[in-house]
Amino acid sequence: MARNYSGSDLSQEFKNFFKKEKRRIVKVLTEMGCTDIKINYGFYFFSGFFTSKTGQVYYLSSPDVRFGYDRILYRTAKNYKDYTGGGNNYVNVNELKKMCIE
Repeated sequence: MARNYSGSDLSQEFKNFFKKEKRRIVKVLTEMGCTDIKINYGFYFFSGFFTSKTGQVYYLSSPDVRFGYDRILYRTAKNYKDYTGGGNNYVNVNELKKMCIE
């Protein structure tokens, strides 16, 4: 069962990390020609959607960052509500530009 929580349940350290990491990811995706980038946080993870320059929608998600953060999952999606989408792909967080996106 999912745990209900509020932003106050999260440490300030995670909130600061998320803000910084979101800015970095948005910058890289924008440089790659992506648009409509929506990234939000959950309970010590973050996920979101973006559209590639060809119009393909993608979903991305981090692991629970308390247990390590070295790669991000990404996959194609039908729309911004498709959390199951295509096959899982992973990219090192320091090599986001190596994402194979259409």
